[in-house]
Amino acid sequence: MVLLKPGAKDVARLLIDMGRRPWPATDADRRRYFDQLGLHDAESIPLPDESPDTRSWRVTTSLSGDLWGIATAHGRQFSGVNFFCYSEPGDDGPQARAGFANLGRHLSRALGKPAERWGPEREPACLWHVGSLQLDMYCFQRDASGLMVGLARPDPIESDGEPPTPRP
Repeated sequence: MVLLKPGAKDVARLLIDMGRRPWPATDADRRRYFDQLGLHDAESIPLPDESPDTRSWRVTTSLSGDLWGIATAHGRQFSGVNFFCYSEPGDDGPQARAGFANLGRHLSRALGKPAERWGPEREPACLWHVGSLQLDMYCFQRDASGLMVGLARPDPIESDGEPPTPRP
C-alpha cells in the first residue's frame, strides 16, 4: 500500500468544497474564498509578455504533505487553480498512480462518474463538471511523475466583462 500525503480524501474534500462555494467575482471575493478554504497566496509567477492581462501565482494549502498549486486570473476575473501532489523524481511513480486512482474514487463518489476520460493507461486523465466549473485530473509519468488536479471556469471572462475572443 502506498502512503499518500495529503490523503486523497482530504484533497477531494478541498476540491469539492471549492466547487460548491460561490465562485469569486472580484479579487476581494477570491481572497475571502481562499481564506475560507485554507488556501494561501505565495509568490507571483512570471508569464510571457504575450499575456499582459493574465497573472499567475503559487498557492499553498493548510493540508499536511506535499500539495501546492498555481492560481490564474485573467484581467480581474479569477480563472482557477491547479494543484500538484504525489510527485516523485522518476517515471512510473506508484504515488501518482495510487493518487489518481484514490482521488478519482473519492471525487466520483461525490460528483458521479467523470464526464470525460482520455489519455493512455499509463497517463490517464479525466474531467468532471461541478456546476459551471470544470474539475480535471491528470496523471503524469514522464521524467518525473505526479498528479495535477484543477478546478476552473471553462471560459474566463475578460476584464471588459466579455468572454475572451478565440485566437486564430
